[in-house]
Amino acid sequence: METQSIPESEISALAVVKQLLPWRELLAGGLGTRHGNAQLELIDVLIVMLAAFFNPMVRSQRLLEALSSQQWMQDKNGTRRIPRATLSDALKRFDPRVLRPLIDQLSSKIPALRQRDADLATVTRQIVAADGTYLNLAGEVAWSLLSRRGKSSQIQSRVRLDFQLDIQTLAPLEVEVGGGDQGSESQALAGRLRPGVIYVADRGFFSFTLLNSLLAVDSNFVIRMKKDVGFAPRQEMPLSPRDRELDLRSDMTGVLPGPQSRGNGDLRSYASPPPEALLRRVVVWDARNQTEVILLTDMLDVPAVTIAEIYRRRWMIELFFKWLKCHAGFDHAISHSPRGLTFQFYVAVIGTLLLHLATGRPVNKYALYWLGAVACGQATWEEMQAGMARIEREKALERARYARKKAQKKLA
Repeated sequence: METQSIPESEISALAVVKQLLPWRELLAGGLGTRHGNAQLELIDVLIVMLAAFFNPMVRSQRLLEALSSQQWMQDKNGTRRIPRATLSDALKRFDPRVLRPLIDQLSSKIPALRQRDADLATVTRQIVAADGTYLNLAGEVAWSLLSRRGKSSQIQSRVRLDFQLDIQTLAPLEVEVGGGDQGSESQALAGRLRPGVIYVADRGFFSFTLLNSLLAVDSNFVIRMKKDVGFAPRQEMPLSPRDRELDLRSDMTGVLPGPQSRGNGDLRSYASPPPEALLRRVVVWDARNQTEVILLTDMLDVPAVTIAEIYRRRWMIELFFKWLKCHAGFDHAISHSPRGLTFQFYVAVIGTLLLHLATGRPVNKYALYWLGAVACGQATWEEMQAGMARIEREKALERARYARKKAQKKLA
């Protein structure tokens, strides 16, 4: 069968792929697998899959083989041909955890966003959003998570990505790919906590086990409470004009008493007792959904508006998930093994980090739009740089106009 030709010009950010070449020695030498007569190195798979990340057409093992077979690809990146059968076997055998040092190095090089929000000025710890997202798989994947499709009786196979994201740099920090044996999202997070950071999560993560685990590793948290969880107030905190301006309804310290049903004084109905520490309950009014958002935190010495703002930043992880599925080409699995899926996801993470480093610009929703356009071949590198520079100029002019109006208002 004739090998399909993939022109070099179709790889929309080949210069970004070449940023991996200095790591060849780190990821070579023994990190390979043998299938039949072919020996395959992890670094070759990583480089070819990263090149495919920037070409929306290359979304199968057969096309990855075609890309790796072309002479220009081998000459420019020092890779070898990757037979499809060998790739399938390699994705089952490679341990994706060997890529963690590379991801950590790339993440550490990304500068934090310039701090412009006065409401977060008192926060010095890293803010990490935790969440999970689901991807549909073929029904024959035995290790997947089986669930109903919406309200219908149809059963679908899914895999969950348990994810941690630095919301100030949009750098992915932790990821775990799991199916039906991974437990709940809060259980997965409790096993992969980082010390000394602020975790922000939605109410699906609320559990006494997780709260106790966070306190044990000296990490703070801002987690949305479920409305049926009891809270015993100790002290009502006064709301500032700024708090009221942002629709904060109450701010109080207290403790979690745990379940109050008769005969449950030893709290045996819960997997873990409630934390004994003094906590804080901040209630914010959500005008869009006409409901109260109840936030629980262990941070007692920061303004209430800061707690609300930290939780508002949680939407950044939802934005990242949307980018991952819609623009980063992670809507099609090229492997059905847990290791292969994790490897594919790490390739998307590495591609994202390399794009951030190559642009040298703060990351926001506009940057994600352009990064996605480049990744899926809808824009050139030069168009992205010009477009992001134009947006930054426009935003700078808007801030300057706002500052002038504010100064004029004070003088009036």
